[in-house]
Amino acid sequence: MTHIYLGVDLGTTNTKVISVDAEGRHIATASKPTDWIVKPNGRIETIAQDIFDRIVSCIDDLLLETNKLLPSAKVAGMGITGMAESGVILGGNNEILAQPIAWFDGRGEEEMIALGDEFKIEYQSKTGLVFKPESSLSSLLSLKTEGFDFSRKDIVWLNMLEYVAFRFTGVMATEPSLASRTALYDQSSLSMWKRAQDALGIADNFIPEVRYAGDSWGTINSTEFSTDLQGVIVTIAGHDHSVGAAGSGATESDQLFNSAGTADVIFRSVPGTLTDEQRLALTTLGVSAGRHALQGNTSMIGGSRGGLVLRRALDLLGARRGPRMHEIDDAWNAERPFHDVIDMTQYKSISNDLQITLTGDAGPNELWAAALDYMIGENRKMISGIEAVVGTHKKALSAGGWTKLRSVRESKSAIIHDLEFSNIDEAGAFGAAYMASWAHSGSGESLIDHINQRVKILNSELENLASK
Repeated sequence: MTHIYLGVDLGTTNTKVISVDAEGRHIATASKPTDWIVKPNGRIETIAQDIFDRIVSCIDDLLLETNKLLPSAKVAGMGITGMAESGVILGGNNEILAQPIAWFDGRGEEEMIALGDEFKIEYQSKTGLVFKPESSLSSLLSLKTEGFDFSRKDIVWLNMLEYVAFRFTGVMATEPSLASRTALYDQSSLSMWKRAQDALGIADNFIPEVRYAGDSWGTINSTEFSTDLQGVIVTIAGHDHSVGAAGSGATESDQLFNSAGTADVIFRSVPGTLTDEQRLALTTLGVSAGRHALQGNTSMIGGSRGGLVLRRALDLLGARRGPRMHEIDDAWNAERPFHDVIDMTQYKSISNDLQITLTGDAGPNELWAAALDYMIGENRKMISGIEAVVGTHKKALSAGGWTKLRSVRESKSAIIHDLEFSNIDEAGAFGAAYMASWAHSGSGESLIDHINQRVKILNSELENLASK
């Protein structure tokens, strides 16, 4: 019998599940779209049961493929990561009283603003979140306006990952990196934030007991699920940015990780807990600060639209993929002048829109150089702001689809010192699977050592494949 481990990544666009062996080598992958229901007035929701069914269906597809490749495979553990802000409210009989609202649904903004400037400052200082309607709290405030009774003593909030784990194991618990995205969690005391509690009128047990990433949420022992899943240990790996950093190899406590996808994210870890003043300074810059999935660390997350701008530039050039994209990448050099013929202006920080002005002899290579310059400029602003608050990182790692292009790697290396690159795609799912194998192993080794060993093996395999 060969033990294998599953990593579930519940993403905004797609839900992915991978299987790995005990050494962390990739076996198979399954993916399905994450469906959202678009309602009038910009409301975006989903049905928790549908999300859960989609995950189970993904797992079924994955195991069919895995068993073809490894007929003796037996699932021993499952780790779950993904988006953090969307969740459900359960009643005393575990019935769903409120379905998940998308983290990018803007409702609750009026309610947050109505709480005043003092609330805003304390919100950023205590929760470590930027003051905008993306937290769980903003959605919950809108539910209160619509008449939801938060005074009930039997109601519980579960993030969607926590709900999935509950459905598999019957255990209700919250993982700190997920709780950090709710705006219900006071980062200075690592407990419920009193101002949010009072604003909603919720009891202390609205958020259940804490369990840490890699801890067991229990085992699957319900006849509701196939025999392939019986006895499987389930763990919540944590917020996808934390887990993606770890799954790429950025596990150190003073490290910078750049996830270079459509959203170009700067993720920075530091040991311990920040002060209220540091959190306020970071959130004023647009950087959030909360608990890392790896215990004892703080994670800082700042995103830009750099990857989106690169994609739009290639779309304009008819070069999103294939030989044309590689021609543009090959032709790039850091000395190419473009400022006199192209201007990129972003008028509103909350908008995805850029105004691109072309003059003179602007061509494809100048447009690509300008798009790269925009991406690097956003990275530089984010990194310098973070460094002003917590100092300079000791190591840096980047991963993601854009890092496959030479022009992107060289541009990022020019502004991020000691930058290395990971070959691992879907790092969140891998990180979740590695936490599951650690939860099952009981070996006594540290979680970080366990992850690092597997990342090293996987990176080596990917390098060998790339060289063939």
